[in-house]
Amino acid sequence: MQIQAKLPPRKFRLPLSVLGLLSYSLTAQAGLLVGHLTDKNGQAMSNAVMFATPLDTPSPAKKPGETSIVSQENYAFSPFLTVIRSGTQVRFPNKDNHEHHLKSFSPAKTFELRVNSKKEEPAPVLFDKVGEVALVCHFHDWMRGFIFVVDTPYFSKTDASGSVALNNLPAGKYEVKAWAPNMFGEPLAQTVQVANDGPSNVKFQFSFVPKAPPAPRNLNKSTATFGYD
Repeated sequence: MQIQAKLPPRKFRLPLSVLGLLSYSLTAQAGLLVGHLTDKNGQAMSNAVMFATPLDTPSPAKKPGETSIVSQENYAFSPFLTVIRSGTQVRFPNKDNHEHHLKSFSPAKTFELRVNSKKEEPAPVLFDKVGEVALVCHFHDWMRGFIFVVDTPYFSKTDASGSVALNNLPAGKYEVKAWAPNMFGEPLAQTVQVANDGPSNVKFQFSFVPKAPPAPRNLNKSTATFGYD
């Protein structure tokens, strides 16, 4: 016989985003770290990164062949912010009707990539150094995007409410850092003790108000390439 759980009355239900943060693995020695990130005015900070590096336990080994995808779609980078572990290869497929000319001058990864539209996808790019990588398009100067490379498997991005959850952390002490696009200086940092009997919480407040990501655009052939071929 199947037993169907009944949901509480609607007025008592938690938002799905909160329920998602509170759901974590109950396996032995697994903990949950919940973060809330705000700007200098105390407003929720979306498109920010939180990552945790264990201080008294070893990090899991890197998985060979890890890949991620940053598309060019509607003349914007999608996603605007991508977080990866070092050693990951990133693909840059073009979903627009015109080509792009991607560049990064960042110390963590300097590269230049001509991406033809709807044609053969270029070889993926290996990101083997930690840090911020700012992406631009030489053909479309409003296009901006970021890849942030970390050396830990425990990382994620904030949602629209500024919340982020790192699941399945072994119990122990962690250096937890927070970073956001266009910030100056090193990531914010603090030390946090993660338990295996319930969520641990951490808060970060940045000293600036972030810029909104560039909005996607629907361009026709006469305006998309600005005369480049």
